[in-house]
Amino acid sequence: MEFPFNKDRIRVLFFIGNLQTGGKERRLLELLNYLKSQGRYEMLLLMTKEDIFYPEFYNLGIPYKVIGQPRYTVFSSFFKVCKQFKPHVIHTWGRMQTLYSLPTALLQSIPIINNQITSAPPNFNLWSWEGLVDKLNFHFSDFILSNSAAGIDSFKPPLHKSQVIYNGVSMSRFENLTDALLVKQKYNITTPYTVVMSASFSPNKDYGLFYRIADHITQLRDDITFIGVGQSHDDLNFNRYREMIKNKPLIKLPGRIDDVEALVSASDIGVLFSPNGEGISNSIIEYMALSKPVIANDTGGNKELVRHNENGYLVKDLPHTGIAQIILDLIDNPDKRKKLGDRSREIIVDNFSISKMGESFERIYGEVVGHAPSFQNATPKLESNTIV
Repeated sequence: MEFPFNKDRIRVLFFIGNLQTGGKERRLLELLNYLKSQGRYEMLLLMTKEDIFYPEFYNLGIPYKVIGQPRYTVFSSFFKVCKQFKPHVIHTWGRMQTLYSLPTALLQSIPIINNQITSAPPNFNLWSWEGLVDKLNFHFSDFILSNSAAGIDSFKPPLHKSQVIYNGVSMSRFENLTDALLVKQKYNITTPYTVVMSASFSPNKDYGLFYRIADHITQLRDDITFIGVGQSHDDLNFNRYREMIKNKPLIKLPGRIDDVEALVSASDIGVLFSPNGEGISNSIIEYMALSKPVIANDTGGNKELVRHNENGYLVKDLPHTGIAQIILDLIDNPDKRKKLGDRSREIIVDNFSISKMGESFERIYGEVVGHAPSFQNATPKLESNTIV
């Protein structure tokens, strides 16, 4: 692969597992889109698996390459690509991608910006195999970035080279969406109210709680549909829940869909149950950007997005019947629902813009390569970046 070189541009090599649907994948795509618009960067995307679920990526015209097949060749393949591309900086988006990068970074003297922290598990074992890999990664990384202060607290990287950069979201994603009536028809939603959970079907998401709440409420009344959407990473449980809802038409699990924003827009409440801890959840950001009240676990970075009693509710150790009562109260109080939803959107517009995120990443690149652009907004530091 031949690479064009422009001496006035910073060459950034991005390394991620794939571009399947997920929070960090969406975040990287937003960043690539922003950086492309700035005209100051030569970019190359490396993946270990060619799964690209975002067709808009191809429109960016950013070259990409898949390495690591077979897997044991990933170290040597990465070394060869860096020899050709000669990046000023390696920007990694995963624990294993950072580990794969270390020998090349050391041998070729390329700084690493480590963006592997995207979650915030409450009881992460720092002496587990993953924890030991993290210690190695953190030691040799030049910057360690997290999308939440909670993530820094969970994984405990060296604070002197750790910073928080919140997710940025392009509000244009939420314009000109399909009409709500047509969306409901597509998913066979016939009730006036809808509660949505947008989350992958995996051990880190509590679809069991979602099901118990939905089953409880739909036995009480027939005007609310519950729909959970997301890619399955646990087909056995996914199929088991699909069997359980066969005779429950008001509970739906269609799997991965391509029009999440339109479905959220057509819904009334967004919920996310992830007791193992989120970083900054893109699903919650989407709920909020579309003016929905949010109900989520009081764990990880959720409290950096959801302000209890202001734009939604943070729940902890609350039984499914208690959460069901919160949902019913919101459904039966449209003024409260609108007030919380409007506040949700305000928080996103004020604190989670693409420009804020993009400028923060640009400043990091500038610091690493030694000629930082003079932006008005500095990169938010850990101690002052949490929204209060």
